[in-house]
Amino acid sequence: NDGEVTALAGKMMVNQGNLMGISMGSSEGGGYCDADGNLLGWINELCYIQLDLNPEAPYDPWTPHSGMSHMYLGQRAATRLAALGGVDLPEDLMPDHPNMNTMKHEGHAKC
Repeated sequence: NDGEVTALAGKMMVNQGNLMGISMGSSEGGGYCDADGNLLGWINELCYIQLDLNPEAPYDPWTPHSGMSHMYLGQRAATRLAALGGVDLPEDLMPDHPNMNTMKHEGHAKC
């Protein structure tokens, strides 16, 4: 899991443990390493944590829920923020385009 790799990389960078790593890729992964740098295997996938309770929060294309963390901390977030920030995106890369609201991540990676 890339979240666990992120936690270990963080330990190597700061030379301390008890770190949570969050990877912001196609989705969102998480991992934790203890003070000695051991992986405990508890936190792995964080993409389905609800961060935003606002009823207007963006909906997750996989579930009936809104405000999921991967919509804020991953490629989908970058796509959404690029459009909101005025970046000139092709129509098929706009966040509300049907191609961008599937389980595939290729469009978000292009953005």
